[in-house]
Amino acid sequence: MTMKENTMTAQLEKVSIGHYILIGQLNFKTVPELWKENKNSLFNDDTDTIEIDLSQSERSDSSGLALLVEWYREAEQEGKKITFLNLPAQMYEIARISGLNEILPLSAK
Repeated sequence: MTMKENTMTAQLEKVSIGHYILIGQLNFKTVPELWKENKNSLFNDDTDTIEIDLSQSERSDSSGLALLVEWYREAEQEGKKITFLNLPAQMYEIARISGLNEILPLSAK
């Protein structure tokens, strides 16, 4: 995948039950498709906890953070605990400035 292709795609890969890795960049172009593709499957695992590793996500704008907020909200509605691991520094900084680091279960790289 070239760098240009990488900026236009993002995908959520299942590693094991309740464990996912997010690959690519989260931006206004990739987030809506990522949400649509994973909306029904992300919370169907037979587990009470979900971990999403963002170590393979290089960058994000505010729409990426909005996606995490939506996944968090959805997890709560489903009675599941969700954790976001290895956030890129730039994404964690947006969360910190907006105060979302106090609400969302985040860990930075």
